[in-house]
Amino acid sequence: MKTLKGNIIWVVTLGIFSITLWGCAGNLPQGNRMENLEKNWGKSFESAKKNQILNPDAGKNLEPVVGLNGEAAEYGVNKYKESFKKESEKTDIRVPLIKIE
Repeated sequence: MKTLKGNIIWVVTLGIFSITLWGCAGNLPQGNRMENLEKNWGKSFESAKKNQILNPDAGKNLEPVVGLNGEAAEYGVNKYKESFKKESEKTDIRVPLIKIE
């Protein structure tokens, strides 16, 4: 019985080691995955960044922003900050204990 358990442990350990080695083998520098990554390094980030810029020349415009006045903006910001200070209602949960014999 001991040899059967020992063999099972040996096979499971060898299987885990093999799967780990096989999973990491694709990340080696000579692997195809690494070459594709190096070709496109940073292109996805730059593309997303350019797509999110609404007006690239906005920093050149020095005119004041027209919109919400200062008092209304301050009130909105203060209400937003106060919303985090409220404590959530605490409820007691009571679970009856059942004696099982």
